[in-house]
Amino acid sequence: MSFCRRSYQFRWKKRLGVVALLWLLRSGMGWAQGSDYRAQSLFIYNFSKYITWPDSAQTGDFVIGIYGNSPILRELEVMAALKKAGNGRDIVVRPVDRLEQLQDLHLLYLTAAKSRELRDVLTTVGTHPILILAERGGMAQKGADLNFIVMENATLKFEVNTQALKNHHLEIAPELLRIGFVVN
Repeated sequence: MSFCRRSYQFRWKKRLGVVALLWLLRSGMGWAQGSDYRAQSLFIYNFSKYITWPDSAQTGDFVIGIYGNSPILRELEVMAALKKAGNGRDIVVRPVDRLEQLQDLHLLYLTAAKSRELRDVLTTVGTHPILILAERGGMAQKGADLNFIVMENATLKFEVNTQALKNHHLEIAPELLRIGFVVN
């Protein structure tokens, strides 16, 4: 298969994924705050495909850490068993108990219960290419790269801190940026 054809197929699959994500957002489906973890896992899967990590972070498994206790852990384990991250990499999900465990991650899910530790997380991560994803209001404005929010109609959306993404050497696809809320 020629390079041009593979490139075309990759772009087509990428567009199809964004269309599916847009459909999910606009379909009118809502999730109650306590039961939106399946939807969050779908978003996280798409984040792994539509955010670009530097070449130095493109090898090995795609590692997602969960800092704090959350039902998202189980949903992400199910997703990881069925899906692959960008570049066909296996997805590994693991709980994180201490800040010292952050260095080997690609994505850190900061639970609402641990949101008070965002400053310590940011200090520990520094400029390493780790996507920090929070689930409590206001976290993107405080430095998280992305933050889940639940709208008044119970629809799940996300906020984007473009400066934080730059600080972590991460690039977000324009298609994904258009469906999020930029906070800076």
